[in-house]
Amino acid sequence: MQLLTTKPAAMSSREIADVVQKRHDNVKRTIETLGEKGLVRFTQSEETSHDGPGSRPVEVYFVNERDSYVVVAQLSPEFTARLVDYWQAHKNDVAQIPTTAEAFAQAFRMLADAEQRDAKREQRLNLIDAKVERIETAQTVLSARPANSESIMHIRDRIWRLFGLSDATIDAVMRQTPYAPKPAGMVRNEHAAAEGSTYAIYWQKDVTATFERFASECKPASKLLFTHPYLEGRFKMVRRE
Repeated sequence: MQLLTTKPAAMSSREIADVVQKRHDNVKRTIETLGEKGLVRFTQSEETSHDGPGSRPVEVYFVNERDSYVVVAQLSPEFTARLVDYWQAHKNDVAQIPTTAEAFAQAFRMLADAEQRDAKREQRLNLIDAKVERIETAQTVLSARPANSESIMHIRDRIWRLFGLSDATIDAVMRQTPYAPKPAGMVRNEHAAAEGSTYAIYWQKDVTATFERFASECKPASKLLFTHPYLEGRFKMVRRE
């Protein structure tokens, strides 16, 4: 969060609240949130309450003209004209005031970029949580593979026959999508050469549901190539009924 040291052509949080017809405390919280994201800067000051003599002082924030557009765009963009009117009334050089379209186009771009960064951060956290949960579930070691479960080898063969996906794409879906199926457990490999190693198994119905959802979210890039938000690059998919 950055604080301004001076406040040339500043607008107070109380004045913004009057313009957008919001509670002053809600406006201050919005300014604080935008400040934490580095989208606006503000000064802090105390002023005498407008509620009458004897009322305790109320802290207000001051933002410059440019940042006032960002705050109003976040709070109530329908009051854009009133904000322009405010600056026209408080500045001598009206020619320097940006048009409503220019000022708010820039403000909305900044807010959209911030939301996109937050969404990507949330996506990464969800992936981490899903991986941790799958690891914790996989601690159970079974002596034999239960009915209606399958290993990654069985999954690759069955999903290739259903969707025409390569082994690499199947593995990526199982590792990188937050809704990938959780292991039903680990099975001890009884082959003599396996030396007591284990492998993960998954419930077949969970695997099927995962790839049905994955296929529904894919976007065509060409006749046979597709893309998906959780996978990098393009991949081949042929739905086989």
